[in-house]
Amino acid sequence: MKKAVIAIPYLTGKGGTETVIKNFAEALNVKNTDDNISWKLVSFGGTKYPEWLSGWNKKVYNFTQSRCIQLVAYAILMPFLIAHILRKEKPDFFIATNPIIWSIAFAERNVFSKKTKIGAWYHYSFKMKNVKEKYLKKTDFFWAISSGIKDELLSLGVSPDKIYVIYNPVDVDHVTAVKRSGKQNRFIYIGRIDYDGQKNVSELIKALNKVKGDWHCDLYGSVDPETKDRLLRLANDHTKSQIEFNGFYKDVWSQIKEADVLLLTSKFEGLPMTLIEAASRGIALVSSDCPTGTKDIVNKKNGYLYTPGKVKELKNILNNFITKKVTLSSQSEIKKSVEKFSFDIYALKVTNSLEKLVIEDYGR
Repeated sequence: MKKAVIAIPYLTGKGGTETVIKNFAEALNVKNTDDNISWKLVSFGGTKYPEWLSGWNKKVYNFTQSRCIQLVAYAILMPFLIAHILRKEKPDFFIATNPIIWSIAFAERNVFSKKTKIGAWYHYSFKMKNVKEKYLKKTDFFWAISSGIKDELLSLGVSPDKIYVIYNPVDVDHVTAVKRSGKQNRFIYIGRIDYDGQKNVSELIKALNKVKGDWHCDLYGSVDPETKDRLLRLANDHTKSQIEFNGFYKDVWSQIKEADVLLLTSKFEGLPMTLIEAASRGIALVSSDCPTGTKDIVNKKNGYLYTPGKVKELKNILNNFITKKVTLSSQSEIKKSVEKFSFDIYALKVTNSLEKLVIEDYGR
């Protein structure tokens, strides 16, 4: 039986990476070894909200929630802890979500576990996060979460033989469709709410300022008071009366009773799971055509992409919905458009990637 270790740094428990790792455990049924793989999660730093780790066989090294002390602990303790894991577990695969973790493991495996394959499972854009080239050379393979991430890696000189596009796992089968308004004018936004950072919510407000008539937009996600005030100052009177900040919910879909279109205005993403979650519930999509992720999800069967920064283009798409110049695809067609992200297909992609690595080893 092959052994695989997934290694992660401190995560709060509320982010998208945590959702992916939680879903991974369910999709791969990691506590079961029917696929002849023994899975273990190792957390360097722990988490603030541990519920998302419940599906894993795991080892958690709790450092502290203080960022400064965490960094000291990483510098001093992590090399020893990784060495201990490699020496004790002798895993066939050591897969990390953090460049420093996979680089340390890559350097140490020649001493403690020579047959271990080191994998990089990064959940962000390599270019937008400015991942250093040296880290790209210290791994045996990459799990890319979107075709855009693969393109980034290729442009950075990584061999295509090292890249496996696995996407992210989303439970698209055991969800209930969200009721439509019947007017194509009920919009939602789900995610962290910033002004002009990654999520770029100010662009959404600018577009909505130009949308006339009867519509409503609910925004779900954490937002600090200053950002909320800036966005409300940006909004004109009509927009202010039609938008609502609903805050963060652990289970946001239980709060959404009616929606026609989900909106995303990000400057960059890895693979925005919110889009997949919405489409699996029959909600149409409108998203920025940002560098990675959205092209893998949004297509003519489920929605529209607009050019980032082109507020008028976004406004026109929304106006066409409200005036019914375009008609939303059926909920069943929208749901079908994201079947490739299902747990079953995802599990096959993951296990196939590891099997290929084993076969390549035998071929050498």
